Amino acid sequence: MDQPLLLLNIVSIIILVVAVVLLAVVLRHLARHRREIGELRTTAERHEKEMREASVAEGGSDGEVAEAGGGAVGTDGSAAGADGAVGAPERVQQVAVVLNPAKFDDAEQFRTRVREIAEHLEGAEVTFYETSVEDPGRGQARQARLDGADLVIAAGGDGTVRLVASVLAGTDTRMGIIPSGTGNLLARNLDIPLEDPSAAMTAALAGHDKQIDVGWLRTGGSIGEAASSAEQIFLVIAGFGADAEMIGHTDDTMKKRLGWVAYVFGGVRTILGRSVDVVLDFPDGTRHAHKARTVLLGNVGKLPGGFVLMPDATADNGRLEIVVAGWKGAAGFSQVLTEVVTPQLVPRGRFAETTRLSSMDRYQATEVKVATTKAQPVQLDGDTDAEATHLIARIDPASLRLRVPAGTDPTQP
Repeated sequence: MDQPLLLLNIVSIIILVVAVVLLAVVLRHLARHRREIGELRTTAERHEKEMREASVAEGGSDGEVAEAGGGAVGTDGSAAGADGAVGAPERVQQVAVVLNPAKFDDAEQFRTRVREIAEHLEGAEVTFYETSVEDPGRGQARQARLDGADLVIAAGGDGTVRLVASVLAGTDTRMGIIPSGTGNLLARNLDIPLEDPSAAMTAALAGHDKQIDVGWLRTGGSIGEAASSAEQIFLVIAGFGADAEMIGHTDDTMKKRLGWVAYVFGGVRTILGRSVDVVLDFPDGTRHAHKARTVLLGNVGKLPGGFVLMPDATADNGRLEIVVAGWKGAAGFSQVLTEVVTPQLVPRGRFAETTRLSSMDRYQATEVKVATTKAQPVQLDGDTDAEATHLIARIDPASLRLRVPAGTDPTQP
């Protein structure tokens, strides 16, 4: 490595470390403010509900209260608009909560609050199914369906959400989310409240059903091994290479203290790795070869902090967005980071060509096969998997019936 490039790498690393520290401080304060706002909102909603109940008690029965906007009330209790179309969701009678207790400081208090909300809003029965190390979500979701639940809520991190969805995808059973993990990426992309479990529970009970896409991934040490392996679901982003390394290097204790910012520190160790030869095969017969540090397969594209990695990846477009990124050293990585965080600052023209130390290529497809000669770590929605040289991914359109807050638009990343 020549001296100017070495100096550029050293300066880039120093700037990156300083930026990460400042980002961590700012985001910790932001998270605290969001929690405080969530608590204030919950208090205000409780006060408003008490005032409304007092008003109803003084002014007459619930049946005499006019619906806002002049809509009628349907026979199932859901509100209908002026055109007669039912706008509110069907009421649920039996709610199952697949609970990862390790994600909540006081799991018993959480249970109590969830039961109160379900009773007040729907009069619904709530049953809890706790996850365990041996069974982190699938078995509980299957049992909930067997027990007749018409709404199954995943209460935990992205891993819990992914495993519950693996059981519910392709069925008519509704799914809800109460996010309490590090990234909470699916909830983040669908505007489900992140810092307020009560608001997330309300959205699951009184929100609207959205049919969203899910991704399925096979992996192996050869194309034949991958083709015969069991499919694994992903709802957000799967991939292999540097992103999976970053997740593997992130300390669990740091995740609890810093939240998703901990992944930034874990990612510092992956900056200086080497790119590998990667080949992508698409259903139309086209092939693309790249030098890459990471290959990402996205169903949705918004990251923590409001950054959009995949602007064309939405939960209901029936396609995967594939991002292939490569870089040389810290200077190249800083170029990739700039393209994601502040794309308007990316140099253009001849200057960009002479100083380019990175690449980022994007594709959209319903299926893709990815091959490399050197085994790479794999991740699905933040859960690491065994290393593999071959990936086979496909999108399963509109296969998961998910409850989201009213007004959510899954077509917006």
